[in-house]
Amino acid sequence: MTTTPPFVQILLLLGAAVAVVLLFQRLRIPSSLGYLLVGVLLGPHTAGPVVDAAPIQAIAEFGIVFLLFTIGLNFSLPQIHALRHLVLGLGTAQVALTTAAVGLIAWAAGVAPLAAFVVGAVFAQSSTTIISKQLAEQGEEHGRHARLGVAMSVFQDVTAVPFVVVIPVLAGAAGAATLALSLGTALGKALLAFVLVFFVGRWLLRPLFRIVAARRSAELFTLTVLLVSLAAGATTQSLGLSMAFGAFLAGMMLGETEFRHQVESSVRPFRDVLLGLFFIGIGMRLDPMALPPIWHLVLLGALLIVVSKVLIVAAMVRRSGIDAQTAWRTGLLLSVGGEFGLALVAIALDATVLDARLGQVAIASV
Repeated sequence: MTTTPPFVQILLLLGAAVAVVLLFQRLRIPSSLGYLLVGVLLGPHTAGPVVDAAPIQAIAEFGIVFLLFTIGLNFSLPQIHALRHLVLGLGTAQVALTTAAVGLIAWAAGVAPLAAFVVGAVFAQSSTTIISKQLAEQGEEHGRHARLGVAMSVFQDVTAVPFVVVIPVLAGAAGAATLALSLGTALGKALLAFVLVFFVGRWLLRPLFRIVAARRSAELFTLTVLLVSLAAGATTQSLGLSMAFGAFLAGMMLGETEFRHQVESSVRPFRDVLLGLFFIGIGMRLDPMALPPIWHLVLLGALLIVVSKVLIVAAMVRRSGIDAQTAWRTGLLLSVGGEFGLALVAIALDATVLDARLGQVAIASV
């Protein structure tokens, strides 16, 4: 393993990212897997040049912040209220049932209860990006199973927000009473953050963006979007919650304004690049040399992701009165792992809810 000067590290990072992602896109492999490979190649666990992971992971956190911000843009309060039956029905039930089923299996296999809960939450997530691209390539994006699968996958992204709030709390909770108190405090803080962002959004954001938009300056508009999203994140972080949660709330408030599409187009380049860095950071956590002793657990984990979601989703959709073929195809669509699963693994590792070995198993399985 050799260390390299910072400027050379940046060039290595950009060069490897461009080459690998270009190759993966030509092979029609999701770019997120390409970024993961770049992280593995330039990480501390493989031979050759090494890129310092600390600054990458510090910056990459903003990728999740902006991802949740854009998700919030597409789920304003009126939209969530209009779709409340689907949100509280199939979408939420799938995540809850998969988390519970996988968590119980992991606990029965000897995993600590809190870690088993996190593994269940990680395995419950699916990739909207992969699902959408796969359907488009097969020309099936307008099918009934496609619309249902994409809708449930998007709602998974929303249900991941409580996990982002809860998982860091689990690390400092010892005992049921302490855990209940910590979770209650976290939920109280989340409600306070929601009220703060809600009223600020109602009374400040719309007038602010009208003033900024009147200047007709793309540069000023983008700066304002960055300021608002990061200020909301800093507010929730000051309350002991994650920055991503605040960004999600800010996105929800801006999603109710006439500037939603302009805001999304302004933040998308930052989101995509920072998400790429996030996946590179995840790849740097993966140790190829640690996989041989745990390869059987990784295969079992991957199998558990697929089988549990296929069975649970198919049963839920079938029970809702939809035909069997659509139910099974929807289950197969949602059986993939997801970006938020990797994000939750990173949060759990940083909070020491997962140990290094179980983290390796979870990342490799997803």
